Amino acid sequence: MSMPHMEPSRIDGARHVSNELSEERCWELLCSQDTGRFGFNYNNRVMILPVSYLVHNRAIYFRTSATGTIGDAVPRLSTSFEIDEARSDRSEGWSVLASGPSSHVEEPELLTYLWGQVMEEPWAGGERNNFIRMHAAVVTGRHVHLG
Repeated sequence: MSMPHMEPSRIDGARHVSNELSEERCWELLCSQDTGRFGFNYNNRVMILPVSYLVHNRAIYFRTSATGTIGDAVPRLSTSFEIDEARSDRSEGWSVLASGPSSHVEEPELLTYLWGQVMEEPWAGGERNNFIRMHAAVVTGRHVHLG
């Protein structure tokens, strides 16, 4: 019987430790990235789409089109946002998941502030001039590493 092929950098998962990240550490990680995944239910299907984003006052903001998969689906009471990083060379990684309601941003002062911020351009083509706000009601995270 032959052994399954394993990458040299992979180490048996039994030696890994999984730690919960504090809410404060989760926010630090959210503030350190500029691309994440927005998740929501649309037409009886779970959609998870990459978005360029920024964090302001413990909320997550990104731009989209007024119509389309995200624009048509918001507002929603239940949405999620995820970021992560994996280091296969160290058998290590972390993940942060934020969940809560999302809505279109309509407040003039907030829109002025958001348009004045430096952020990555949306990956999707076309006009992306509508900001979405996700109120992160619950923020959790995990860090997995060798024990």
